Amino acid sequence: MATTIGKNTTITWLGHGTFHIQTPEGRKILIDAWVDTNPSCPAEWHSKAREGLDAIFLTHGHFDHVNDLGQLAAATNAQVVCQFDLSAWLTGKGVPEERIVGFNIGGAVEVAGIQATMTAAQHSSSIVENGHIVPLGTAAGYVLRFSNGFTIYHSGDTGVSYDMLIIGDLYQPDLAILPIGDHFTMGPRQAAYALKLLRARYAIGEHWGTFPLLHGTPEALVEACKEMNVTTEVIPLRPGEAVA
Repeated sequence: MATTIGKNTTITWLGHGTFHIQTPEGRKILIDAWVDTNPSCPAEWHSKAREGLDAIFLTHGHFDHVNDLGQLAAATNAQVVCQFDLSAWLTGKGVPEERIVGFNIGGAVEVAGIQATMTAAQHSSSIVENGHIVPLGTAAGYVLRFSNGFTIYHSGDTGVSYDMLIIGDLYQPDLAILPIGDHFTMGPRQAAYALKLLRARYAIGEHWGTFPLLHGTPEALVEACKEMNVTTEVIPLRPGEAVA
């Protein structure tokens, strides 16, 4: 991977919406909990993702973001960070209440040495249990500011919205992680417009390639950025690849 961000932070894409991040202090977090049953996740990460895990940030309740939460929580002492309405469902699944950090859109908490602000996402949040849809609050994203000032915005599953202009103004993210697969989230053109609003220096596309429906690609995002005169550098990670 030619690009180097140089902020003493390692970001590894585990496929789909799941990311493993190691902070400047060596703390380890996951964004979303789809590892073992994620067909895009490299096999070596099934165990590696558990090693010394400090926190798991959940964006919403769809299976492709929470399916392995129970196993990950049981195998680690990680705090589980989520939108407040997910909290009761998590305790019902055996996650100890004292390890859950439930808050809401606009709020900020400190977890694993990271200042985390929850942002709105334009998406649904539910899971199917016993043939019934169970509502699980609202979808969200996160702005993660590390001790050295490096700031990541992970939008979660969403379409583009003018909220991203506010996020760009308020938090000035260095790196934006945005879905580009289309169908269930925004595709490359919407993501390029989102980057126009955010004005981040770097971007990583996610939520693509896992299934044939998710047909957007980093290459298509690069072309859409050129079309819109967006200067953000797109980092084209494949599952298991990292940038630091």
